[in-house]
Amino acid sequence: MGTFKLIALVVLVAVAATLVQPGRAEALEPTTIITIVGAAVLVVTIIVVVIIANMRERQRGEALEPPSAPTVVAYDAAGVQS
Repeated sequence: MGTFKLIALVVLVAVAATLVQPGRAEALEPTTIITIVGAAVLVVTIIVVVIIANMRERQRGEALEPPSAPTVVAYDAAGVQS
């Protein structure tokens, strides 16, 4: 491994270690908590609406399709030659 690659690797590991370290623990403000909870509720609501719309669309598609007739297979045992 060349010297340049070794130095680049060491710098990359140092930067990654700096970014991965957790920040100082700070108290969350009530406004921040309300914003996070509101965003979570909004995301869950959107997901539920999409799921319900998809289920209703599927039900409508099934209701619009005419029922298919059962397939009838005729077998004539008397016509079989042995």
